[in-house]
Amino acid sequence: MKKVRVAAEAELGDGAASVVQADGRAIALFRVEGRCYATQNACPHQGGPLGEGKLKGHVVTCPFHGWTFDVRTGVNARMPRLAKLECFPVSIENGEVFIELPAPAA
Repeated sequence: MKKVRVAAEAELGDGAASVVQADGRAIALFRVEGRCYATQNACPHQGGPLGEGKLKGHVVTCPFHGWTFDVRTGVNARMPRLAKLECFPVSIENGEVFIELPAPAA
């Protein structure tokens, strides 16, 4: 895993969704009830930017076609057996937000 700094904790409002760059990759970053979650930014349906979606509780709605996902697990909120988002571990150290990305395949 590769740990990448993506934001300052102070930049993230509670109940906020945003898009951050991590090692050249767009990642959706969410802050809910003081905790941060990170998922792939592209919706598996048609690539909508989830970090620009509406966040209600732990559920983000894709701005393109309304698909909904739980940001904690990546599971589709309406159809759990459907495509799941890739999720990334998030840590906060000294006020900085880090995401762990898988190492590239050799």
